[in-house]
Amino acid sequence: KKMGAKETIVRVRNPEYSNAYFKEKNILGFSLIVNPELLAARAISNIIDFPNALSVERFAGGRVSLMEFVIKDSSGLCQMPISDFRKKFGNIIVCAMERDHQLMIPSGDVTIQDKDRIFVTGNRVDMMLFHNYFKSRAVKSLLIVGAGKIAYYLLGILKDSRIDTKVIEINPERARFFSEKFPNLYIVQGDGTAKDILLEESAPSYDAVATLTGVDEENIITSMFLDSIGVKKNITKVNRTSLLEIIGDQDMTSIVTPKRIAVDTIMHFIRGRYNAQFSNLEALHHVANGRIETLQFQIKEDNKLTQGSLSELKLKKGVLIAAIIRNGKAIFPNGDDHLMVGDRIVVTTLIQNVNKIYDLLER
Repeated sequence: KKMGAKETIVRVRNPEYSNAYFKEKNILGFSLIVNPELLAARAISNIIDFPNALSVERFAGGRVSLMEFVIKDSSGLCQMPISDFRKKFGNIIVCAMERDHQLMIPSGDVTIQDKDRIFVTGNRVDMMLFHNYFKSRAVKSLLIVGAGKIAYYLLGILKDSRIDTKVIEINPERARFFSEKFPNLYIVQGDGTAKDILLEESAPSYDAVATLTGVDEENIITSMFLDSIGVKKNITKVNRTSLLEIIGDQDMTSIVTPKRIAVDTIMHFIRGRYNAQFSNLEALHHVANGRIETLQFQIKEDNKLTQGSLSELKLKKGVLIAAIIRNGKAIFPNGDDHLMVGDRIVVTTLIQNVNKIYDLLER
């Protein structure tokens, strides 16, 4: 920074550097401070809020949510055409679908089938109702395996919740530290990846189990065992994306990848600086193993996107405008809606590396 670098992005992991004072004062003048473990803890908190979803992303200060679900044959959604979906659920849009490892932005005549993964968006209230359509349940008890930095941040986020939480940690010093830091929690010193310990601590009775040890392979194997003994919701930390194929398509396993979340945060910052003439890139998330980008833009001035209805816009194939936030309210548009200066839009796209809003349009 002192040598004259225009922008400086810093990765920090120590909780001391993520407190409000350090971030607000920004004593050293960094452009962006990225804490992968804190970001991962927030992602896990979102998943705990919506346990039926495999992943949860939020936009526009939480006004718009994007969630991933797996369709089962027993679901009332099976064999439902996309055109009927909105009639049934109102302001909920299916923005993307994965079938047999193929991704698409579905048209109205596509029929939802067994084992499809759908990515849906809507406002918070409608998404809660849709989430509960699958099966109304909440996480009231949580078992955490591994007392690392993610667990530390997660417990801080959940401190005011009423979730009954237990932590299993193999390292005696770390277990002692957590018991002192969180005196109201039940901290068990033991190997949380061992079958006998998990059964002894009644793992199957918990609404959710988060495996957050420092070893990806242990997290994956433990998660697979927990799934086999009937744990309803598994949250698994995996940093090495090459290992993700091992887990396969377990219905209720949510994968959290701190490195990928950190990369998204950095890429959002970098791409947001790249050409902000007509719009600001305000948020960026990857879903479906990084193959779908979800972006939030603010429209700054009159441009091609404000000169006609959405149906008249020549959007590239694989692009969907999923939501418009106008005057603090979320609109889930159809082809008759228009974009206006000052709108924020949430876009789902199969196109990678969109830097500016015109990248969404055919030349």
